[in-house]
Amino acid sequence: MVLLSIKASATHYRAGEIIYEQLTERRYRITAITYTDPRSRADISTEELTISFGDGTSETVKRTSRVFLSNIIVQNIYTTTHEYRIDGSYLINIIDQNRVDGIVNINLGNSQYIAFYVESLLKINQSIGPNRSPILTKPPIDNGCLNRRYYHNPSAYDPDGDSLVFSLIPPKQAMGQEVPNYETPKSSNDIFKIDPINGQLEWDAPILAGIYNIAILIREYRKNILVGYVVRDMQITINNCINQPPVVQNIANGCVVVGDTIQRIISAADPDNFQKVSLRGYGGPFAVERKATYSPNPAIGLGSINTLFNWSPSCSHIRKSPWQIIFEAKDDETSNPAVNQNSFFVQVIAPPILNVKTTQINNGFELTWNNDTCGLAGRYKVYRKIDSSNWQPAHCETGIPASTGFQLIHTVNTLNNPTANVFYDNNGGSGLSPLVTYCYRVIAEYPPRSASGQVIYGDFSESIASEEVCAKIVLSTPMITKASVISTHKTNGKTDIAFIKPEFLDTLHYQAPYQVAVKRNSSKGINFTTIATKDYTSFANINDEVLQDSMLNTSDSQYVYVIDFYATVSGAKTLVGTSPDATTIRTGIYSTDRTNILSWNVNVPWHNDTFIVYRKNTSNVFDSIGFSLHTSYSDTNLTNNQTYCYFIRSSGFYESFSVKKATFNFSQEICGTPIDTVKPCAPALSILPPCSTANEYRNYLSWTPIPQCAMDVVSYKVFFKPMENDPYQELITLPNTQLNYWDMRTEQKQSIAGCYYVAGVDSAGNISNNTNEVCVDNCPFYQIPNVFTPNGDLSNDTLHPFPYRFVSAINMVIYNRWGNEVYSTTDIDINWNGTDKKTGNACPDGVYYYICEVKETYLDGVKTRNLQGTIQIIRN
Repeated sequence: MVLLSIKASATHYRAGEIIYEQLTERRYRITAITYTDPRSRADISTEELTISFGDGTSETVKRTSRVFLSNIIVQNIYTTTHEYRIDGSYLINIIDQNRVDGIVNINLGNSQYIAFYVESLLKINQSIGPNRSPILTKPPIDNGCLNRRYYHNPSAYDPDGDSLVFSLIPPKQAMGQEVPNYETPKSSNDIFKIDPINGQLEWDAPILAGIYNIAILIREYRKNILVGYVVRDMQITINNCINQPPVVQNIANGCVVVGDTIQRIISAADPDNFQKVSLRGYGGPFAVERKATYSPNPAIGLGSINTLFNWSPSCSHIRKSPWQIIFEAKDDETSNPAVNQNSFFVQVIAPPILNVKTTQINNGFELTWNNDTCGLAGRYKVYRKIDSSNWQPAHCETGIPASTGFQLIHTVNTLNNPTANVFYDNNGGSGLSPLVTYCYRVIAEYPPRSASGQVIYGDFSESIASEEVCAKIVLSTPMITKASVISTHKTNGKTDIAFIKPEFLDTLHYQAPYQVAVKRNSSKGINFTTIATKDYTSFANINDEVLQDSMLNTSDSQYVYVIDFYATVSGAKTLVGTSPDATTIRTGIYSTDRTNILSWNVNVPWHNDTFIVYRKNTSNVFDSIGFSLHTSYSDTNLTNNQTYCYFIRSSGFYESFSVKKATFNFSQEICGTPIDTVKPCAPALSILPPCSTANEYRNYLSWTPIPQCAMDVVSYKVFFKPMENDPYQELITLPNTQLNYWDMRTEQKQSIAGCYYVAGVDSAGNISNNTNEVCVDNCPFYQIPNVFTPNGDLSNDTLHPFPYRFVSAINMVIYNRWGNEVYSTTDIDINWNGTDKKTGNACPDGVYYYICEVKETYLDGVKTRNLQGTIQIIRN
């Protein structure tokens, strides 16, 4: 009986939450934190608390810590460990009796018999890696002032760097059960909200003093996947304050590179100058290793105060999302101290990769760099650009923006090989051009890591870009300067290939004799074939050369050429290097209405800056008709069904300190015949349904051509479907002089509903798209007379409905005045002669009642309409 008495007066729970921390694969440390009123007799029961683990098991946990925050608020901490058997989602929760009494927005203030309940979602999934719940560094007990804007921030951070999303939900009294009669705290400006990104709660402004409880749901996301949440049940006491709250000055957001220090001067002032003000900081940076500091801590002063924030973060603090820091100022008013706060964000980023170097190996560069100083990079990304960008990252700018012209060419993964810091760039095997300046930058990317340092699934964060390093391949092999089609034929096509001699070679190592081997491959082939070789007795004798390749199918194939350069090393023939690939220009053609569209592709080590388009004229001679800076050209205003033939000439060059050579190359000849493939526009359609006339069952269609794109329409096709989800069927084809159509098919008497569209057909047979669909619905009509005279005079002897339409079925029942059924039918025409269906006798004069279920046909199917009314029988 004593225990029951304690529970009956249990009015002690104020606030609380549950957090968890992963210890091993499925073993977790679980901590429940509650805030209670130590004055209550029921508070003695807080020596232990039952925690349900969400897997069907629970444990009664002894209190591990008890801290008095004031004479009316005590913090209780309960910590235990639990191991889950399998992966899954687990709702950890606590429930206990009861809340403090007088909570304004719960059960009209009668809250002393309402249970206290909070929960946290734990999701165990090996594919997303280790996980720890968000940590809330600001206690969930706070004070505000009547008629003054109130702010609060739970100062939450995620040790794993997951993204947090904040929202407000009603407090609960049990799993899935909200507290009764919960009301969102009332405000003078209808503002009670929380910022979903930074967790800032705003209440503008409280209009009734008292105790309030709210619940904050803090969800954590990892790459847009929900990985858990914590629900905090929080208590706010609104007082009738006589003093004004202090003001914390705005604090600029910032960033800091690991190895550097970020500082901010935090200032607060109280409008009531005689008040003593204290200033304290909250947030993740104060809770991690190598934590942030502020001095003095706390800052206390009269009227106005300052404190200096300092943080020199370590590599473990690098993450994609910024860290939030909150500073709260409180005055020393004895009865009702006023509080205010402000916050700022700090982004911790990785320093740039150092000492990027290039070393030429054959016709490529080997890039090396120092490993990241943190030793935590998950991958390096190598970017390349032709010529210098003259770009320098802005302060704390990470990554390499596309606007710099750099392109990602390779990623070096280091999770399984932390010391990997080498990449060989030979342009994917095609070789780098010796006559081009290549510039490189490298960035490191850091995977998100758990609080214990394990890599977890999530978004990588980028370092600052390295310094730019530029280099040029020394021309130590011949370089192709021409790959040009000079004859288009399926079996006897020809190309010209030209190359320039190498500029430099270590002839002490690579000795004579020398050999140049020209090799060819089709663009779809795998292996190169040697088509020509030339030997030289000395390096000085090597000259620029031009040769011709014949017996080719230049009509259908594109060809790729490379040059292998050999020397003698220790008496053996040795490959010095291979030139970059060079392809012939391959042109394709697409013919449409009065237009031939040409496009071409080419892959060469020089820079093509202009493409000139040639077309065969009526004298059978090719003339230039235009040029393009890109790899396409449209030849317009042509005559349909007439053949036109073309080829492309490229104009390009190598440019370097020692060499500047122009090169001109031709594509194969190709022909195309313009045909009208452009669909005409659909005409604008309108339909006049016959609903205004009872006995008319036809739809009148009319349409108006669109002048801009229907000049060559020769006919129109009318399409119809009876239901919205049916396929269209063609009804009729009409000449272009007819711009209307009466749909008077016999089916129309059952239903005029359906959708139509009219398509224009041009002289080439192109049919316009279905862009003018117009749908018509039925207008059903069914009405029952309210009197008939079954007296045998052959006039109005039988009950029939008035003329009806679009009715598929009925179900009618007629009753006498005592509620007895006298007639029923499913005949749409009813056909009642006034006799009782059971006795066969004539029903007496009088009023009869009916209920009639009418099935009416519409565009989207059959619908039921219920009719009811009276029918009077008059015999005399």
